[in-house]
Amino acid sequence: MIQFYFLSISLNIIGGLALCADAPLKGGPAFAGLRTFLRDRTVRLVIAILACVTGGLKFVTAMRGDIPVVGDFLPAVAGIAVGGTMLLELYSSETWASSEPGEAERTAPPPRKVSGFRSFLLSNKESIGIAGILAGLLHFLFPMVIFL
Repeated sequence: MIQFYFLSISLNIIGGLALCADAPLKGGPAFAGLRTFLRDRTVRLVIAILACVTGGLKFVTAMRGDIPVVGDFLPAVAGIAVGGTMLLELYSSETWASSEPGEAERTAPPPRKVSGFRSFLLSNKESIGIAGILAGLLHFLFPMVIFL
């Protein structure tokens, strides 16, 4: 379906940018507003959930004339990886049960320790973000290519 195609492209690119938003700023303050927006926890949660769901649905649905699972494999895996990494990052960070801005920092427990595959994803989140951006751009430029 064309809707999942559009969602897959946009969420891969936006999710990749959100994962790269914590990288040191080298190019100046040109995108400071976008970086601040993408660092918001609620925005990250919504993007993560939508990216995971869209990535999963890309395995089930295909565009007309495309090969069902193989045709959208790269953007589906990228969407699940980007969304999963963002969810793991949110889960392993401090709790946000409090609605007051200053109270969450005072009452938050120490960050949870993660190991194994989770630590690999969290330590390489910028690389996963760049891969998500590339998958979205390649999927946009070459819509009917196998594995893209």
